[in-house]
Amino acid sequence: MISLDCVTLERRHFSFGPVSRTFKEGECVAIMGENGAGKTTLLDLISRLETPSSGTVDSSSKVSYAPQESDDSFFLPTVLDEFSYSLRCVRRGLGVREEAERLLVAVGLDSSYLSQSPFSLSGGEKRLLSIALALAMSPDIILLDESLSGLDWKGYRAFRALVSSLKNSGIGIIFISHDPSILDLADALIVLKDGKIVFDGNPVTAMEDGLIKKSFAYSKSMELLGTPVLSLKEIIRRVENE
Repeated sequence: MISLDCVTLERRHFSFGPVSRTFKEGECVAIMGENGAGKTTLLDLISRLETPSSGTVDSSSKVSYAPQESDDSFFLPTVLDEFSYSLRCVRRGLGVREEAERLLVAVGLDSSYLSQSPFSLSGGEKRLLSIALALAMSPDIILLDESLSGLDWKGYRAFRALVSSLKNSGIGIIFISHDPSILDLADALIVLKDGKIVFDGNPVTAMEDGLIKKSFAYSKSMELLGTPVLSLKEIIRRVENE
């Protein structure tokens, strides 16, 4: 569990908070809002990459983070090297290749990537790899910053399947996205505006109230999502029939 109590962050041209909120293992929370609203700041505070100006962040959970800039996750020559480094404290070098293959498959990739340079991958592949590396740390809660950005339809489906699997295994997920079509997987939605939480509740309620459309550019996926939230099977059927 991660608890934020009256957390603020003051920068020269931006003030964030105060925010008080608890995030639990097994809970899936989506974060949305306009560019510059404070979404990544919130993840940085949760992960303790940022130190709050006031308030406290308490955590009894192991947290891992797949950042918005995927290249920030990489620094070794090959994908296998990256996994070997990430898994060194978790598996003590035992079965690293097998575990790396399992994690790649979990995010929609495969073992053919192990010999490649992470920097040579496409933008979408880098995002999926950064998630796999974050999962290698065996987190209780995983933070995903714009992980849907740059994914093709295959990657999008892999991401949805992964989030469902993580929820079923009891891992907490906190993800930032601009795409409302992923909200049916979220237990709660936080909408930020100007560094403040303007909504924290059921995603369907936010859509019915028109809050999401007001918060950032309207997406065609909203039309596909509908209200009430459609199943993944129905979303796929409608997309394929477009």
